[in-house]
Amino acid sequence: MSTTQTQSIAATQDEIIGDQSLFEDWTERYGYVIELGQALPALPDEFKTDANKVRGCQSQVWIHPTLNDNVVTLQADSDAPTVRGLMAMLVRLYSGHTPEEIVAKNPDFINRSGLEENLSMVRVNGMRAADKQIKKYAQAFIDGA
Repeated sequence: MSTTQTQSIAATQDEIIGDQSLFEDWTERYGYVIELGQALPALPDEFKTDANKVRGCQSQVWIHPTLNDNVVTLQADSDAPTVRGLMAMLVRLYSGHTPEEIVAKNPDFINRSGLEENLSMVRVNGMRAADKQIKKYAQAFIDGA
């Protein structure tokens, strides 16, 4: 158990939704998503591999998971500013949790925050593909792969 884990995935999801609700209109929310992406640490080039690449995204997206003491840490990157911000949300949501917690949670912040209705379907599908890949990584950790 990590000493840095302070709240559940559900609580983090509620925070992400709350953060989005601080903005009056979609333009401000969109700008906030881009700011999140700018704040996301760059993924080292050594992890920008085909094995870490997310399939189903129009943009280039990579997710690199690590497991230490049964706690998952995610690093992610994208060549598109908006997608980078969306990946920052997923990293925030899942990092610091066990593989079992990650597999058990199906996030709905994409819908509840208004992102789904304001982003292109390609972006929404890409974010779902990234979420699915994170769950595959978590399941592989559970399976000992």
